[in-house]
Amino acid sequence: MLCAVAAAVLALPAAAFGSGGIGDPQFGNGKYPLESRTFAGCQRFAATLPFFRSCLIDQATLLVEHTDDPANELPRIDAYVHSVGGWLQANCHVMMHTVGRRYGKKEHVTLTNLLDHLPKTNDPGCSAGFAHGMLIALGPQIQKLGPAGAAADCHRAATRYQRYSCIHGLGHAYARQFDDFIDPALASCGRLGPDDSLDCAQGVFHDYWIAVAGLDGTRRSAGTVTSPRKLCGAQPARYVRVCWYRALLERPPAHRPTSAADLLAVCHGLASLQRSGCLTGASLIRSDDPLVQLRTCAALPATGGADCLRGLRVQADALAPFSTKLSLIRACADVRSFQRSCYAWLGKTLNVITNGTFETRGCTRLRYAASRATCTAGARSYQGALETFS
Repeated sequence: MLCAVAAAVLALPAAAFGSGGIGDPQFGNGKYPLESRTFAGCQRFAATLPFFRSCLIDQATLLVEHTDDPANELPRIDAYVHSVGGWLQANCHVMMHTVGRRYGKKEHVTLTNLLDHLPKTNDPGCSAGFAHGMLIALGPQIQKLGPAGAAADCHRAATRYQRYSCIHGLGHAYARQFDDFIDPALASCGRLGPDDSLDCAQGVFHDYWIAVAGLDGTRRSAGTVTSPRKLCGAQPARYVRVCWYRALLERPPAHRPTSAADLLAVCHGLASLQRSGCLTGASLIRSDDPLVQLRTCAALPATGGADCLRGLRVQADALAPFSTKLSLIRACADVRSFQRSCYAWLGKTLNVITNGTFETRGCTRLRYAASRATCTAGARSYQGALETFS
């Protein structure tokens, strides 16, 4: 459930909170009464997106400050947002950047006590956005501490996903410190080491595209490159894929891909590493459902299919039942030309969202020995750079 900034310019559905309205049972009572009452009043601004967004951010800020327990409150907000869906769910991550920044500054969060405030969840939506916002607020401290110290604090997080999200958040922080100029921010990421630098770099590019859209308190600088092809074409080879991963999500093509042919059309004219990165980015915007994405990738030839896999939204299944995770990797059996890549990548990413348990709980339940071995090898690499993940 990655939150595309581009979704902000789309027309709101009739009811911006899923299918409900002010009189709907979801508002003011139900399973999440406090969260429901907090956001319900913003519905009156639903026809005017800037006011609607501002209201939601202000209300979320008040709620987090009132409970003064973001570690436990953010998972409740996520659960409520998932229950109503719609525009709020699609945009919660970026909105929570602002809430995290405000909370971090007001409560004087430091790198020393950051882990006490990080949401206790692997949810990539509201909670991850809040964590990234707090890290943005900590930008001066992060620079003063230096890359080794900042990375060490991130690696103290409780789960592999939270460690990844923290490193990604460092990229946001570095980007803000340099007014979203990419080169100096990437240089800061580069000092984190070979694995962390790639995941940090994705945070840099994510923040860049947020600034292009002028969201989360950013401002587009004069001369900002707004073409994904131009921006990613100018990057060093090691950062090409992370550049493309965020580019089409935040700057989608006029026609969103719905088939393998569409993916190839989005990347027409590109070659080599640029084409690989573009196919990953195009896969990311194919669907919110990783199983739908996988079936689309399966229709590609081997040269593009493995790249397509890198865009699967595996993190969308972070809180799903284990059976859903197992069904996803079992679908690799229907992938012919790049089947080994499928088992390896899903073994790795599913192991991330299960904090290292999928290797023994999932890989071992695959039917064939070769599939089990490939899944296990991928799972055992889950501590390394993820690069295309969120």
